[in-house]
Amino acid sequence: MTARPKTNRLKLPPLVAGEWRGEIVGSANVNFGQIVQPGPPRQSVEFTYVILAASLIMPNTAFRWPGIVMIMAPTPMKTEHPDAGALFETVELPSLSLSLEVTREQFSDMLPRLEAHRIKDFHFTVEEKDAVGRWPVRSWGMGTTRLTS
Repeated sequence: MTARPKTNRLKLPPLVAGEWRGEIVGSANVNFGQIVQPGPPRQSVEFTYVILAASLIMPNTAFRWPGIVMIMAPTPMKTEHPDAGALFETVELPSLSLSLEVTREQFSDMLPRLEAHRIKDFHFTVEEKDAVGRWPVRSWGMGTTRLTS
């Protein structure tokens, strides 16, 4: 039997900077925890984050990437936030990961809306790929759907 060359591989479009859109396609997976950081002095640090399945849509709707969105509330130890988030390409699968930075107050405002499935669509602005291989997010936004009776 003759081996066939693997020339018919799926060609995915390259990631580009610009205005992206996203659609949440699943339920919110909310996570809470705490960990003790070694010292001196030892410090107990909380962490809170949400993971969402999403469809991430490139500028000009060139392609829809399957992906996950992680929204993290920062710990008090992290005081600098140079970006609004970051977009990462997954090497093993044709998918993307989007990490968004929020404040504790914003996270608290979002949580009941995410749990009620009132947030569906969002947008984010991706900058050019940086030296460590991620695409910084300059801005992002989400809106809620209106409740019907």
